[in-house]
This record gives sequence, C-alpha cells and structure tokens, in this order.
Amino acid sequence: MQRIPLNIQTLYADLQQQVANASSDEATVVATTIGGIRYLRLQRWVGASRTIEHLGRADDPDVIARAEAARAEMARRQERRRLVSTLRRLIPGPSPALGRVLDAFAHAGLFRRGAVLVGTAAYQAYAPLLGAILPAATVMTQDADLATADLALTGDVEGDSMLTILRRAASSFSALPGLVSKAPPSRFRDGEGFVVDLLTPQRRRSDRDPMPLAALSAGATPLQHLDWLIEEPVPAVALYGAGAAIMLPRPARFTVHKLILAQKRGAHEAAKSQKDLLQAGSLLAALRESAPFEIEDALEEACSRGRDGWARPIERSLVQIAAA
Repeated sequence: MQRIPLNIQTLYADLQQQVANASSDEATVVATTIGGIRYLRLQRWVGASRTIEHLGRADDPDVIARAEAARAEMARRQERRRLVSTLRRLIPGPSPALGRVLDAFAHAGLFRRGAVLVGTAAYQAYAPLLGAILPAATVMTQDADLATADLALTGDVEGDSMLTILRRAASSFSALPGLVSKAPPSRFRDGEGFVVDLLTPQRRRSDRDPMPLAALSAGATPLQHLDWLIEEPVPAVALYGAGAAIMLPRPARFTVHKLILAQKRGAHEAAKSQKDLLQAGSLLAALRESAPFEIEDALEEACSRGRDGWARPIERSLVQIAAA
C-alpha cells in the first residue's frame, strides 16, 4: 500500500484548518449601476450554480467593509484551490459530480448540523486521514449516501429543501418516487444518473420507510447498525474546488461496518459484497499500520453487541479477507 509522504499529509492538515476557518463572506464582489447609483453585490459559485447576495450602495461604509472582507476571503480561497490541486496530484479526489454534491451539502451546512457521508464516497475520502492511498479509491462512484440520526435536520437557510440544495449541484436533480406514492422522497437523481440516498438509523422494526425529514421535504431510509457507524464522526475535506468540509464515520467503525454489510447482502448483490470486502480489507491494512489499537477496539466493541447480527458476520468476513 502506497504511503502518503509526510509533507503531503501536512499540506492536507493545513487545508483542513483553512477550510474550517473560512468565512461565509467568501465571494466575488460585483458592481452595478442603477439610476446613476452604484451598488455592490456578492456572487458565489456553489456546486454548479451561482448565488447572488445584494449588499447595497457602494458608498455605504458597512457595504464597503463587507466587500473588502469578501475580497480577502476570495484571496484565501484561491490559495486553498492551489492546495487542493497540489494534493490531487497524489491523493484521489471525488468525481466532478460527487464533488459538486458535497460542495452543495457543505455550503448548506448539512455536515455542520449532523449529516455524515457514508458508503463508497466516504471510503474515497479516507486516504489523507490514514496516510495511505487506498486501492480502488479512484473508481468513479455514481452515488452518494448521506446519513443523519437527527430527523429534524435542516440547512442553514430556512426553507431550503433537499431538492433545492441538490439543484445547486446540478439543476437536473429530481426526486425519485418510492413504493408509497405520498411518502417523502429519500432518493434523488440528476440527468447524468448520479444518485443521492438519504439514510437514518433504524430505531425499531416498525419504523416507517422512509422516515420523514420534514424540514428538508424529504425522507430517509432506516438501516440497522447505522447508529453505531455514524456515532462520533470525524471531520475531513473533500478535495474538490477549494475544499469542501465534510463529516465521515470513524475509519475503524466504517471498516467494521463494511465487514458486517458484506455478509448481509443478498445473493443478487454479490458484486457489492465483494466491494465491501475489498474496502474493508484495504482499510484494515491501513489501520493496522497507522492506528492498530483503534481498529482492535472497534472490532471488540462491535462483537460485544451480539453474536448473530455482529460477531458472526465480522468473523466470516475476516476469514474471507484472509483467504483472498
């Protein structure tokens, strides 16, 4: 497994700090004249869409201050873009479609408010956290799974629906109908076939599917083991644009969850099961080198939760990985 040089890991840590400290005033200042009076506005690109915020008269001291702050933030943004470009020469980044979606989620504040990226999209983001290039991390994924334990999840802008947020990534996003016609949508797809699934931990067997995310006019599919997976997530940066701040499951928990999931797949999902094992095996190797106690603790904790649903599938997957 290819290790990431220490200087590149340091650059990633610098980028993560800069993204965390970035201001919402980060925008291009645009001037316009109406009726002989000069006005200023802020223009931002989010995903694939442009948003505009009108500031006011160009001679207003408060407007001038906001404009100067925005120009300073844009200079810092350009520096972050250079950092991302440098890092992507060695570390795989998300596809353009995935990057736009993550940028839209981050801009909407979903990750700061409790959402966690899971699935293959999360696997692709672990390399800089583990200090190693993970096999198959460059494989293009045509989906993103977003999980939340908070059914009251909202974005920063009051009234924003999930569809509104996603259409900042691609205007062609639409909700996919579920089995129940009047149920809120938990799946969304753009015109190129990129799919976003919303997930939430299963609390009881009688949970509705999907569970409503009322504030986002959406729903979330309840899944077993998801509560354990997304507990105490860790911050990361998706290497797209100037860097998008995201939240990921703890790498060790993600690994163990993949070990379990590989055995839960049906016969018609053999390819997905193999992908789960590949990702789990790669993460196991990286964690045993960089954080051996963390992965051992996660395995022990998961196995202590039950024999049939936890320990047995973990053991089966470990045997299959060792035999591969």
